[in-house]
Amino acid sequence: MPSTSEVVAEKLPSPAELKEDVVVATKKSLQSLRDFAAGGVGGIFAVVVGHPFDLVKVRMQTAEKGVYTGAMDVVRKTIAKEGMARVSFTFDWEGNCLRAALLTM
Repeated sequence: MPSTSEVVAEKLPSPAELKEDVVVATKKSLQSLRDFAAGGVGGIFAVVVGHPFDLVKVRMQTAEKGVYTGAMDVVRKTIAKEGMARVSFTFDWEGNCLRAALLTM
């Protein structure tokens, strides 16, 4: 019957196996980091692209009947009244992008 130390020695990985495990773990860590960054960038772009459309939709839904004749009318009147910055980047876009990046990572 083998002794306890012999059984433990059989279960320990060899140095080559340990080196291989380190290489695999490093590749997985780098892939996870890339996935994390890609999720953040994707979330930011989703907010930057989606917010102007959301602004138009909300304005059309909440306006009194007859204020706007369509989506382009909302855009025209918003630009005339509040400027292009309001349509392009709705208020607090930095905070919204940060939230989107954190939620999608």
